Amino acid sequence: MYLLRRLLRTCLSCLMAVSVTLSCFFCCNAVYVRAQARHISRQQQELDRIYHEAQPDGSSGPEDFAALDPRLAALAAINPDLVGWLELGGEEGFSAPVVQRDNDYYLRHDFYGREDRHGAVFLDYRCETDPNGDSLILYGHNMNDGAWFNYLVNYQDPAFVAEHPLITFDTLSEAGQYAVIGVFVAATLPQHGDDFDYHNRVAFQVIEEKEDYLARVARRSLITTGVDVTVRDKLLTLSTCLYDFAGERLVVVARRLREGESPAAFASLPVARAANPEMPAIWQQLYG
Repeated sequence: MYLLRRLLRTCLSCLMAVSVTLSCFFCCNAVYVRAQARHISRQQQELDRIYHEAQPDGSSGPEDFAALDPRLAALAAINPDLVGWLELGGEEGFSAPVVQRDNDYYLRHDFYGREDRHGAVFLDYRCETDPNGDSLILYGHNMNDGAWFNYLVNYQDPAFVAEHPLITFDTLSEAGQYAVIGVFVAATLPQHGDDFDYHNRVAFQVIEEKEDYLARVARRSLITTGVDVTVRDKLLTLSTCLYDFAGERLVVVARRLREGESPAAFASLPVARAANPEMPAIWQQLYG
């Protein structure tokens, strides 16, 4: 009996030690996540301040947009990888500088070049911005602390898109507004059987290729926006992670406003949830 009681006390002590250790771990992790969230929030506020404090004076011509808009010049002085400024959801939404190097560096470095798991919003290295190419693709992490492209999850909601149908992306060479035409889920791992390699559509060699791409975006979109799009339109794509399965991506596609189009024309779009969007095979296996 003595040995049994001693064994029980030892087991209870071990269980208590494990419990305390796990409690400390989860507590420290929660503190770390909150600290990281505050750090990123401060950085976003700092970059936003730098951008908006350098107000454009309108003295330069449109042939030199960086000179026309010294807000971009102020950020480029900090990081020469800067290629533009992105705004989502209006004044109370999300905004960030966009950088371009390769498709790896800014997954783990912030705008200032410091190592940071939050990374930064970056443009696919194959995209051209001088002048803007036919298709621009931006990437950013979807962090559980709300940082960077976590904001994109809002675009799954038709009411949100109806209220915020336009995306602003100004590059060093030109200003641009884009209207959302589709939002879809993609699988990026080969074993999941999704052949829609949207992230490789940085250029279209023939008209039929772009027609096929736009048709697939329409079939796969979780929402319908009522925005028409043709092969002549320039495209902006925003891509981030989702976590229902490995390699899942949420993708927002928009087309550039045409010459003479007014942002006011998109104020009352009939945005609705799509009846039967085409989903990746892995999603069908998991959710039917």
